[in-house]
Amino acid sequence: MNNSFVRLVDGMCATLRQEVLPRLEDEFARGQVFGIINLLNTLRLRADWSAGFLSEQIAAQRTALAGVRAATAELADALRPCVPEEQAPPATTTASELLRLRDDNNRAIGSLLRWLDERRTELPSGVAVQTEGLLRTALQAEVDLELRHAPRPLFAEMSSGRED
Repeated sequence: MNNSFVRLVDGMCATLRQEVLPRLEDEFARGQVFGIINLLNTLRLRADWSAGFLSEQIAAQRTALAGVRAATAELADALRPCVPEEQAPPATTTASELLRLRDDNNRAIGSLLRWLDERRTELPSGVAVQTEGLLRTALQAEVDLELRHAPRPLFAEMSSGRED
């Protein structure tokens, strides 16, 4: 999820207005599309990303970052990467705060991958392999979560225009 919830809803509404409505001749169908736009605008104001979903992503990231911190703790200062201190999400937080934390962790993971690529030959092989494994596990966990929480595609229904 790279876009905010508001931006995604705005994009859906714009697509319905600019691409779908001009192609509809049936007054009833146009009314239904306006109803969907109204519903999306209501959701835009009252909904946000799932805190549970974001918390799962953050937990996987925190595990990886803590593991990298431990795996590289014995390295000489010149070789040791800058791993941000652990940031636990507050007990009560908003989805936007969780998004910020998730994005901060993703930037840290990206920086660590860059550091690993630049320093791999200077590192003990065990540290390099362990660090890479931890970072890849965090990235894979994010992909797995996205797939697990994605709805089943309705390709057959979309191409035929009917539910079977």
